[in-house]
Amino acid sequence: MTVLEAIKARRSVGKMRPDPVPRPVLEQMLEAAVWAPNHRLTEPWRFYVLDGEAKRRFAQIRCRLRAASLPDPNAPEAQRALDRLYQDTVATPALIVLTAQMAADQTQRQEDVAATFMAAQNLMLAATELGVGTYLRTGTIIADPELRELLGLEEDRTVLAVIYVGYPLEVPQRRRTPASDRTVWL
Repeated sequence: MTVLEAIKARRSVGKMRPDPVPRPVLEQMLEAAVWAPNHRLTEPWRFYVLDGEAKRRFAQIRCRLRAASLPDPNAPEAQRALDRLYQDTVATPALIVLTAQMAADQTQRQEDVAATFMAAQNLMLAATELGVGTYLRTGTIIADPELRELLGLEEDRTVLAVIYVGYPLEVPQRRRTPASDRTVWL
């Protein structure tokens, strides 16, 4: 698969098989990530791969946040939805929490956040080539103090996203607006 093919084939894969993604495959994806463009070579990224108890704690945090958004989290249907959310999260073969160091200088901070998201793109393109699906998620969980505690984050580090990783059960088909419709030539 060429880079251009991987770019066009990459999708957010929401439905994954339960088969584990072997550690060497995850390591290849993470190695691709660290080759992202990065002004001043600050390498602001750090990746936290959650498994076992860490994944269960992450699922609990997710459920707590979802429950807080429900009108009646104790209702039977809400409890079933929360249980399904917990089970789906724990069943995800791999969770990679994407973090960046937050420099004191605002310009450096912006460059580092951009570089870290480029690292995520590299990771997801490598996953596509390797036949692995990914889904990058953000939301309220990335700012949750309990997640910070779970990861043992330093004060100057922030969570930018969580990448769900697994072999696709199905790959969604999507279209994109042609670049010519989104490009201004001056």
